[in-house]
Amino acid sequence: MFLTKPRNILILACSMFLVFGMFNAAIGPVLGELAEQTGSTLAAVGSVITFLFLGSLVTQLATGPLTDRYGQKPLLLTSLVLVGVCLPAFINARSLPLMLTLVFLTGMGQGGLDLGANLIVSSAYPKNNTSVLNLLHFFFGLGAIVGPAMVSLTLVTLGSGLIVHWFAAAVFLALGVVVFTMRETKPGNKPGTDEQNATISNAKSVYLSPILWLVCFMILVYVGVEYGSGSWASSYMASTTGLAIENGALVTSAYWAALTLGRLGGAALGSRTTRIRLLIAAVLVSLVGASFLVLGRGVVSLSTIAFILLGLSYGTIYPTSVGVMVAVFPHHQGKAVGLLTALGSIGGLSLPWVAGVLLEKVSPLAYSLFMVAGGLIMLALLVVLGRLLKMGSMT
Repeated sequence: MFLTKPRNILILACSMFLVFGMFNAAIGPVLGELAEQTGSTLAAVGSVITFLFLGSLVTQLATGPLTDRYGQKPLLLTSLVLVGVCLPAFINARSLPLMLTLVFLTGMGQGGLDLGANLIVSSAYPKNNTSVLNLLHFFFGLGAIVGPAMVSLTLVTLGSGLIVHWFAAAVFLALGVVVFTMRETKPGNKPGTDEQNATISNAKSVYLSPILWLVCFMILVYVGVEYGSGSWASSYMASTTGLAIENGALVTSAYWAALTLGRLGGAALGSRTTRIRLLIAAVLVSLVGASFLVLGRGVVSLSTIAFILLGLSYGTIYPTSVGVMVAVFPHHQGKAVGLLTALGSIGGLSLPWVAGVLLEKVSPLAYSLFMVAGGLIMLALLVVLGRLLKMGSMT
């Protein structure tokens, strides 16, 4: 835990996530520039997103236990330097193999940044981490809205959208300097651990916990349907309503804006209800949205409302789930949250592709039912999770 005011830690983490969201969302709009730069096709250079997720997955699987042992500062500092150095190198690469290698390393830094920021905020606000975690992820969404807009601005004024990524790298390195100057208590000397509930005595028992795997598999499904919705909204609107692609893109923007607002809602409600109730309420609203998607096929207004409801409901699920992990595994947060983020990356790598195949190769109805199925699976996992938490008196 860092030896500074909790508010300072929150400002630091939110700054990281703002730039994190900005550079992530700004990758798609510059794929054309990257393709031209490497002499590759757009389809080939699009694999940079896959390699970014793969790099994140490696870090999230490997560094959770190391964070519990050595603290959060080494993870955050290494991650910020890795992204700050590899991001400009990746966007400046002139061959596709070199670019994919560098984007993989950037992804490794991104994975550590994601894990580390969640952990430092949870440690700073142990009694109210649900609200602050939702606030943290709101800043990621805000960055995701700002990033593409900055690319558009720099393309018009300076002729290149890659300048946004140079800016992001500079900010990450500056934040690395800030982290370097901060002091941290040793993991074995965390204050207040005698008062924490539900202590898991050893690492092996963490990975054997059914609670851990229930939350992780729910996040795998969640990330899949979240990105499955956001990635294919424009195509879905075009195939079912005949909406022009530029107008379909507005529906996609509305979806991500609603998801960002949903995180503000989670921040507001986090201190007023239990985590499990907040998660169940969110999934129930997502099922309403998915049902609108099924029943409103071909109707622009109903389909748009469906994507907005999905975005609003999805917003709080990930940060609130991180809050559950921190509450249940207070002495092994790195292991628990690391596995959760890793399973989320696996969901992001696989399920949006399945959603796209269903939409393009089967039918829009199959795609809609995929979203309903995702909500039902999450609800079933949460019902079981709620019972286990109630038995252990943890909510």
